[in-house]
Amino acid sequence: MVLRRASFAAACLLFLFRADAQVLPKIADDEDSYYTNVGNLALTITNFGTVGTRNRYWPNQPSCEYPKGSRIEHMYQGGLWVGGKPRNRTGIVAAVSTGVTDRSGSSGEGYEYTTAPGERMLLRSSLSDSRYFDVSAISHQDLVADYSDRRTRVPASGDSIWNHQPLGIDIRQEAFAWNYPFAEYFIILSYTIVNASPDTLDDVYLGFWANNVVRNTNFVRPGTTGYFDYGGNGYDSLRRMMYTFEFQPSPGSIPADSYVGIALLGTTPFPEAVDSLAQLYQRTFFNAWRFRSSSGTQAYFSPTDDYNSDRYLSRYTRMTQSLPQGNIDALRLAAGNYTTMLSTGPFHTLAPAETLQVVFAVVCAKKDGSDLERLDQVEQRRTLNAHLQWAQQTYSGEDINGNNRLDPGEDIVSRGPGGLLYGGDGLLTRYVLPTPPARPRVRVEVANENIAVYWDRLSAEESRDPISGLLDFEGYRIYRSKPGADFLSNENFLLSVALAGEFDRADNSIGYNTGFDAIRLAQPRTFPGDTLADGSLAEYWYRFPPANANVTHLNGWQYLYGVSAFDRGDLANNLTSLESAQSIVRAVAGTPATSDPNREVFVYPNPYYAKAYWDGTGERARKIYFANLPARAVITIYTIAGDVVAELRHDADNAGNDIEWFNRFGDRTQQPTFSGGEHAWDLITKNDQALASGLYLFAVKNLDGGDVKTGKFVVIK
Repeated sequence: MVLRRASFAAACLLFLFRADAQVLPKIADDEDSYYTNVGNLALTITNFGTVGTRNRYWPNQPSCEYPKGSRIEHMYQGGLWVGGKPRNRTGIVAAVSTGVTDRSGSSGEGYEYTTAPGERMLLRSSLSDSRYFDVSAISHQDLVADYSDRRTRVPASGDSIWNHQPLGIDIRQEAFAWNYPFAEYFIILSYTIVNASPDTLDDVYLGFWANNVVRNTNFVRPGTTGYFDYGGNGYDSLRRMMYTFEFQPSPGSIPADSYVGIALLGTTPFPEAVDSLAQLYQRTFFNAWRFRSSSGTQAYFSPTDDYNSDRYLSRYTRMTQSLPQGNIDALRLAAGNYTTMLSTGPFHTLAPAETLQVVFAVVCAKKDGSDLERLDQVEQRRTLNAHLQWAQQTYSGEDINGNNRLDPGEDIVSRGPGGLLYGGDGLLTRYVLPTPPARPRVRVEVANENIAVYWDRLSAEESRDPISGLLDFEGYRIYRSKPGADFLSNENFLLSVALAGEFDRADNSIGYNTGFDAIRLAQPRTFPGDTLADGSLAEYWYRFPPANANVTHLNGWQYLYGVSAFDRGDLANNLTSLESAQSIVRAVAGTPATSDPNREVFVYPNPYYAKAYWDGTGERARKIYFANLPARAVITIYTIAGDVVAELRHDADNAGNDIEWFNRFGDRTQQPTFSGGEHAWDLITKNDQALASGLYLFAVKNLDGGDVKTGKFVVIK
């Protein structure tokens, strides 16, 4: 699913900028509110040549967040650069069109790529249950945009785009994301550049510029003093990847402990003197410079012009060669506010109507080992490199030997309606991933001290592998978080769920041969209003924990359950068993809604002690529950003097889950399921003040029956 901001006006209140940045001019049809959400990397993609948000919508929209929901950010902003020499343009040796630079926002410089009036972002998905399902989709989430560098004025306002020398190019930008466990931590960015001018462009270079900032924004707010100053940067030339890590968490306290890498996956055609991917590193260049700096070491000067005679002050010459190796090595050893660029070329000519394609990957990973965060050891990059390998394999697809051609024996699959199909079609197919079974359709039911997860059987069990052509479903795995895992390490909550059960077919020699009797229902269960696309009720055939299992869930604690399907692998193609993405549900066990006059409404924990183990830091991250509530009710809290402290409206759609606790320890894209008879409160009064220590009274009015129940609780600070 693709998410966009629910309220632009509300988000505008959260604008956060670097002290020397400005609000950049935008046109009415610009789209900067979409971000990838199917995997575990949430990256904002715009339709004007940039990725990332400059953190202007934090914390409501991710810039480059990994793991998703953790608020660990990795990128301020990045974008495509295209440089070339117009053959017949008087007075211009070379020009560079940029999606964004470190000087964007200064001296009136704005974005140089613009969309035509009326152009919007195209959203597609190969997932059949997505609202954006499209038979032409490449991935589980495609974000497609068209823009151009040909305008020197903003279409909507007529404002000049200062210091912009157009090359005369149009660009098709495509972003691809998947939810497979082995592909949920990278986003592929494909750019197709068309020469839309009557002039030939010579010596063309293509690049990606990024201002990567890796920080745990739970503890250091974007834009605060020092936020940008603690990055370390490196370059892996053989993998064609530049990367950034947090050198130290100051002025925060909890490290991000992760990497972001941007890698060149390939080009079509190859640059001059390159015949294969194995040689492409020889024509890949890395540069870095201090943000808007013109002092200190000249190699780190920020380029101010598209072209001039100074190597370091010319954007074009920066794209044509790397920094000296000594300057590259130094970036790993000290923190600084640097921006980085990865480029490739030259492409000898780009004649009118000709095209070039360049493909990059944005990859994130947690650091390996126990070495200090400020270090950048090879072992610490082990997972990052493994993630990049999957991204490279995905892009290469059938091009096994990496020569941009379909050779004998490489034509394995074809791209048909709704995804990849077994069997070749005579075309070089890229973006090929081994396909695990489809993830199950999941539903969660919540009761007193009980959570039950249900899932269907057709989604996974009817999945056909495009490589082997076989129905190769083998079994299901169920994962569950531990109580309190969210607030103990919310940044790793999604990564820390543990295997709670595994069930597989009993008619082969693969796995444990447990069979499905323990979790399979005698008859499928349906739920009113839970329907499929054709309007029929969804049928759920499995339940976990098993109905006869004695499993207790603590009321008031948030649980995360995930259900995945796995296949039996494909020995003929040397593929091990593959597992689908987990279908994730969040749930909070609690008392069900009741109008029973004999059941008293109560509060827990009572007494409430400030700075409780399960609360976050700060007054707004506290939480108590009212329990045994009717389905619809008004909760009024009083002092012992009778003054109204707060009034809470409770119903099935409002269980108090909009308080800061669930924002901080939850997921902006997925609210937990509640039991219906409980309501959370953050102890913030109607006057937006923290509740003081003392004894408090409450009254609960049943909006359906009219009866009122009362009680009391104590707050101790």
